[in-house]
Amino acid sequence: MSGCGAVMGEEEFIAALDVGTTTVKCLIFDKAARVRGQEATPIRIEYPKPGWVEMDPDALWYNVVYVLRGAIQDAGISPGKLRCMSITTQRSSFLFWDANNNTPITKIISWKDLRAAELVRRWNTCLYIRSFRLLCKFLYSITKNKCYLSGSVLRVMNELVVIRLLWVLENVPGIREKIALNQVKFGTLDTFIIHKLTNGEKHVTDFSNACVSGFFDPFVLSYAEWALKMYRIPSSILPKLVPSCGPHFGSCRIFPGFEVPILASVADQSASMFGSGGWGKGAVKVTLGTGAFLDVNTGTRPHSGVGGIYPLVGWKYGAEIAYIAEGQSKDNGNLVEWGRTIGLYNSVAESSTVAESVEDTNDTYFIPAFSGLQAPYNDMTATSGFFGMSPTTTKAHLARALLESLAFRVAQLLNILQREASDIEFDHIKVDGGVANNDFVLQTIADLTGKPVIRPVCRDMTALGCAFMAGVNCGFWSSREDLLQFYRVERIFHGVEDGVRIQVRFAEWERALERFLKWREIKEPS
Repeated sequence: MSGCGAVMGEEEFIAALDVGTTTVKCLIFDKAARVRGQEATPIRIEYPKPGWVEMDPDALWYNVVYVLRGAIQDAGISPGKLRCMSITTQRSSFLFWDANNNTPITKIISWKDLRAAELVRRWNTCLYIRSFRLLCKFLYSITKNKCYLSGSVLRVMNELVVIRLLWVLENVPGIREKIALNQVKFGTLDTFIIHKLTNGEKHVTDFSNACVSGFFDPFVLSYAEWALKMYRIPSSILPKLVPSCGPHFGSCRIFPGFEVPILASVADQSASMFGSGGWGKGAVKVTLGTGAFLDVNTGTRPHSGVGGIYPLVGWKYGAEIAYIAEGQSKDNGNLVEWGRTIGLYNSVAESSTVAESVEDTNDTYFIPAFSGLQAPYNDMTATSGFFGMSPTTTKAHLARALLESLAFRVAQLLNILQREASDIEFDHIKVDGGVANNDFVLQTIADLTGKPVIRPVCRDMTALGCAFMAGVNCGFWSSREDLLQFYRVERIFHGVEDGVRIQVRFAEWERALERFLKWREIKEPS
């Protein structure tokens, strides 16, 4: 008979599986929230055509199994010592698989993929969308219901699942016919991984992962019937919507003789917010990973605005529902790595030191738009580049300009937030992610915003956050308040540079940025 989690009375642990954009890792936490074992492996990202970003499903599944087994081995325990496990994943990456034999029909199409760029253009200018915006604008003028305010500025974007899903339905031969025969399943990474871990028993997703699909309504916590009809998306392929915590995720069955309950599954940014202790309205955190994500807890009501900060579900935890408002910049950590590859510094770790070796950028600016520019521009045709170089520009100036631009993008997102959500008050910013190791970037954010920037000892807030959710849910930790003791601060960055000077540079950078908008041409697919 299979075991089911740890035996009460023995030392117990929680496994946290974290599937990011570039890395899969698993951490084993004890009751003191210490990492007792871990394993990580890079994700092989494929670029088969310009703008296409994919992952191989079988390779990713191999990575998941490898890190789960490796972390348990590193901790020196058996799977039977695990009280439960938790999962957090990158959002908006998805695939289709055959419902009969569970073999993938497509590759995993990444959240950074741009293959549907022409579809984005067509949908944003089509009669359906324009009529929908006008109708919502009219309804908002009458009812003042904020869900209609959000609908009045509806835009289809590449980062939403829906437009890339439509691309698959239009371009993969025979897939609609298979769907009509109920032979196809669809899922984001959380759904796919849970499906595999449970040997095909579960086809579910939680609200925090579903809310970035483009066909989920955060105001009513369900798939939006109007969106499914407008986009012609068959509901039969969609996973069941479930809360972020609970037994509905089934059990992990990859360990012979043991079944480990999966008690939490939550999107990466939501997990990071939870791990940072951002449970109350007004909590702000910035994750500086492959992309930069600004998230603010808006309490029990979703945010509505027109500037590009979007309402999302943070988590559904028992009877509690927490909403977050989010702005993002797709290019962040990847740019720091790119700076290394072109020789601006010898290693990512020394990039901050190189930037600080000069007093300024010698009036050089960098625009971080490898994947276009998100809020407040929402321009996928924007391009990247250095601006204002002269014969006296050095590599150190370029490195400083590159890192400075990352802080400028965060400041832009914060500015939108403060304009649109005037009722949200915050006095500090918590950060996590790999780029949070960069002192220069964090100091620049503090100088720009005038807010203390808090860097924790543990940078793995996504893994810690999903472990916290599962642990409190099963009684591993007695309450959320008990978790506060585990958030340990490494350093606080306070603004020190003259406020006028940095704001002038910021304004000049924004002026330079205007030259890089609407640059790339969107071509019809061949």
